[in-house]
Amino acid sequence: MITRAEPVMGTVVSFLVEPAGLPAAHVESLLDAAGAELHRLDDQFSAWKPESELSRLRRGEGAASPLMREVIELCEVAREVTAGYFDPWAMAGGFDPTGLVKGWAAERALAVLADGGVTAALVNAGGDVCVFPGTAYDVGVQHPSVRDAFCGVIRVDSAAATSGVYERGEHLVNPLGGPVAAVSATVVGGRLAIADAFATALAVGGLDVLALLERTPGLEGFFITRRGTLHQTSAMDLRRDRVASA
Repeated sequence: MITRAEPVMGTVVSFLVEPAGLPAAHVESLLDAAGAELHRLDDQFSAWKPESELSRLRRGEGAASPLMREVIELCEVAREVTAGYFDPWAMAGGFDPTGLVKGWAAERALAVLADGGVTAALVNAGGDVCVFPGTAYDVGVQHPSVRDAFCGVIRVDSAAATSGVYERGEHLVNPLGGPVAAVSATVVGGRLAIADAFATALAVGGLDVLALLERTPGLEGFFITRRGTLHQTSAMDLRRDRVASA
């Protein structure tokens, strides 16, 4: 097992790779390439770096690159499937795809490993997790009010994303008006970019978005309210044998 942690995109992205016969030096070089891809995407999509492509577009400078157009199209899909609870165009300062692009970037980092011959790996971008098809890992979900504790353990065989206000403060906005429903929300299944957006929508919309998840094939989820109540979809497999008390 080879691990790596990369500080990037305002968080820490961790890699877990099972070499399966590949030389360690080759895996390390792939991890270098995956980390470089994340830094490149951060430089392009950061809402905080004034010379990023995203910042320039928000100032009305230049045209969108193919990668930017890909993200914009994904955001349009995510806005539709979440009934508008995820809406990057509703953010102060202009279009901000942060709630989707971190998961999308983690997918691209995983693809770098796959292209290099890795067949089993996990990428965790600050709570946004993706793995290779055919592999599965148990992942603990951070408890929103108890440091160094889990609120539960999930089995991830494709992707899982967590969003909320417990770590970065009150940065989420309800595009449809009203308060943000949850301190923490997790969505499991599908591709990570969409799960990432859905987790943001679930944190914002609470029970309304949970009902959407119930009707969305391949996705499950749960959220925790400010009072500590946990709500989950009917088929959500959440092991709570290691739950901390709030």
